[in-house]
Amino acid sequence: MDQDTARRLFEQGACLVILDAPTGTEFGIDLATWETGPLFSGLKMIPPGMHYIHYSAKDSAHGGTAMRSGRFHAFAAQEVVVWRWDAATEQLVEGSRETVERIRANLRDLDPRLGAYPVGIARDGEPLGTSYTRWTRISCYVSASTVARVLPTGGSFSSATGSVYEDEEMEQARKKLLTRNDELFVENIPVDAEDRFAFPLVDIRHSFPRNAAPEDIHRYIVDKTWLLREMLRREWDGQAGLLLGEFQVAFLVILVGQNFTGLEHWKRLMHLVLGSSSALEDRDLVTSIVMPLLHTMRGQLEECPADFATMVFDYSDNFVASLLCSFVLSLYECPCENKELNGMIDELRPFLAERFQWTLPYGRDLQEEADIETGEYAPQIVDL
Repeated sequence: MDQDTARRLFEQGACLVILDAPTGTEFGIDLATWETGPLFSGLKMIPPGMHYIHYSAKDSAHGGTAMRSGRFHAFAAQEVVVWRWDAATEQLVEGSRETVERIRANLRDLDPRLGAYPVGIARDGEPLGTSYTRWTRISCYVSASTVARVLPTGGSFSSATGSVYEDEEMEQARKKLLTRNDELFVENIPVDAEDRFAFPLVDIRHSFPRNAAPEDIHRYIVDKTWLLREMLRREWDGQAGLLLGEFQVAFLVILVGQNFTGLEHWKRLMHLVLGSSSALEDRDLVTSIVMPLLHTMRGQLEECPADFATMVFDYSDNFVASLLCSFVLSLYECPCENKELNGMIDELRPFLAERFQWTLPYGRDLQEEADIETGEYAPQIVDL
């Protein structure tokens, strides 16, 4: 960290004081994680803005650490936040007002026990920019309103926090069981109504209006633009930033929160935007949603660990690869000129090849493949 940055953060940065945290606790902020020592009392020089603080208690009985928990907090400049370790719940809880005032008055005495925010940590020793720059790239749309909308009360969640997508999966499983045996009793499993993400359900399979004519339904299913506009109006008050904020939160829930509930919402939001081919003809949608989502996705993929990258590119559904191919084809077939989007895709190709050893085809090649599959050279069914 250079002296100017250090001086600015010392003057404007926030402090997070942690009281009574056991030695050996896994503690982190944003993309950095440490194991606490006996003198650890928190962090200083935290850049103002939204951050995610996460922690896992030490599992003395079995070794390792317990389930990860954490919360988002929007730090104000020079703010002093005090949290206390609750040994009974193994959670961090807010300190009393009196405790905060006492800590604030004696903050200079506590300074040697406060670690500095890790502005300059690079991933795996690679020069990818500062830790804070990487963090803001994948969290810049996460606002206090987004946190209040989709996270449990207080912005806290754990690796076990559920969502509407688990409900959907359970309902599908229940219907399958009832189909096999109408007399089978299927018990509804109770869920914790408080410890749940409030992600809106993105029902990709029903991407058409109720009164759609049968001959139009296929078009709605292939092109998700109607659903994108409808959900933007109904769920996000017409604000693209709220949709993008959820896209970033869903990914951070997976990457840092170690909760795979966010994976389904992340996938469906990506499908909703990249699968909206007609949206490419709407300049407002392109600049406010499509381009920012692609930029965010690039930053997210840069942070993907190897096992996660394998999952999104090598598993059977191969959803990122499939969506990108469909998007490139839609962009190639779009009657409007989209120089910026084409430039973003051209920059994405070498990154995908180097990082994931995956080649993103060009639009003309994808169109030729599509013509072969659907044109006069398509496979024919012959009666013998």
